[in-house]
Amino acid sequence: MNNQPFKFDEIGYWSQLKLEIVEKYGAAYTKAFAKNPELKKYYIDAFSGAGVHVSKETKQLIEGSPARALKITPPFDGYHFIDLDADKTDHLRSMYGNRQDVDIHTGDANDYLTHTILPKIQFKSYTRALCLLDPYGLDLRVQTHNQ
Repeated sequence: MNNQPFKFDEIGYWSQLKLEIVEKYGAAYTKAFAKNPELKKYYIDAFSGAGVHVSKETKQLIEGSPARALKITPPFDGYHFIDLDADKTDHLRSMYGNRQDVDIHTGDANDYLTHTILPKIQFKSYTRALCLLDPYGLDLRVQTHNQ
């Protein structure tokens, strides 16, 4: 880590709107599967950030996608938050690291998704996932088929 003070990302109106949409979609997703308790549902955020942002307009703190996902009811069975920035994942750990249903990973989302998480999410094992892929850049190399 560097010696600079940690600063939350600033986001604008469209990003705030996107966060509201993700939260509403996540709630609809878990509700759709609620009548099937043997089906396990996971929330995966491949570029999670620190879980908190700052509004460019108001300068107030805004909950990010991890915080919003963790409030969804009915809840997901597990959560995977991934980010390259160790300061951001450290902040997530300080907020949610004590939860047994939360996995926080620092590193390349491409590798972690393809080698660790997605191989465990399989139709035949009654597991499903809502995967949020919303990077700042366009360096996404995820394969969804077996090699």
